[in-house]
Amino acid sequence: MAMIPGLVVTHGTLGAELVRLVGLVLGPVEELDHLSNQGQSGPALTAEVQSWLRQKQNADHGGLVIFVDDYGGSCANAAQVATGLMPGIALLTGVNLAMLLGFATWRDSLTLSDLAHKLVEAGRSAITRIELKERGRDRA
Repeated sequence: MAMIPGLVVTHGTLGAELVRLVGLVLGPVEELDHLSNQGQSGPALTAEVQSWLRQKQNADHGGLVIFVDDYGGSCANAAQVATGLMPGIALLTGVNLAMLLGFATWRDSLTLSDLAHKLVEAGRSAITRIELKERGRDRA
């Protein structure tokens, strides 16, 4: 199975930092790119996503995954417009570190559909509340 490329499209420097952290945890990760909306109009960001899609489209990757940070935000809107009705693309919102670590780990062994499903589940599972317990002041 071919390695599926990914693109992280976020507000500010969030995507760049997430991609950098994946590299720190797993070592160098090929075919995981990032774009920011910082200082860009919606049409300009859409054009950047379209450019990335054109670069990746001709190779037989088994699909493409685009991660965005916020459903309904400018990054998600640009990605939706850029992809249109193109087949073979999974557009996932709410990107977090768990999703990207899973992506880098599973993308060469799963189909696009199975990968997208597993990434959404990994992202959801990473969101939890840690119950804090009050600690005693003195234990003498």
